[in-house]
Amino acid sequence: MGYEAKPIFKQQLTGHSCRDAMIRFVEHWVFDAFIMICIIANTVVLMIKWYSMSEGIINVITFINYGFLVIFTSEAIVKIYALRRNYFRVGWNIFDFIVVVGTILILIIGFLPIGSTGSLGIQSTILRSLRIGRVLRLLRKMKKLQIIFNTLFEALPSMASLGMLLLLLMFMYAIIGMSLFGFSNISD
Repeated sequence: MGYEAKPIFKQQLTGHSCRDAMIRFVEHWVFDAFIMICIIANTVVLMIKWYSMSEGIINVITFINYGFLVIFTSEAIVKIYALRRNYFRVGWNIFDFIVVVGTILILIIGFLPIGSTGSLGIQSTILRSLRIGRVLRLLRKMKKLQIIFNTLFEALPSMASLGMLLLLLMFMYAIIGMSLFGFSNISD
């Protein structure tokens, strides 16, 4: 099982000063590091929740999440402007775009009268899970973690077989238990 080398796409400069400046900005390592730090900070903010939180803390967390929404939306807009259709050739960009659009849609639905009925809970939970899924983007930068993740991914079929074997074993013991103890008469 060898690792496949994929070519890294590098956007060519166009000759337009504004777009070329955006291309250099988007492909700079500082921009990438800033976005990675924002992803980690957003994950930490999404984890902050406890029983009987005060309304002030909830408002602060909400405004921080709005700030991250602005940052990630700006990232998508700048990258789309700089890379044009090449933006959608990278899987992580597509994932980020879906998360940004989904966040904006959930936010808009939340401000509409239908969003105030409380039926929006599952959508926001799914969206939160997607936003936390951005942490997987860090795998691209950390080679050792990427090797561990690939090993786990390759071991999933074997783990599924082991899980089915354990499920079969538990099912057999459940049948044996029901036949031995399930129909006994219990007298008071």
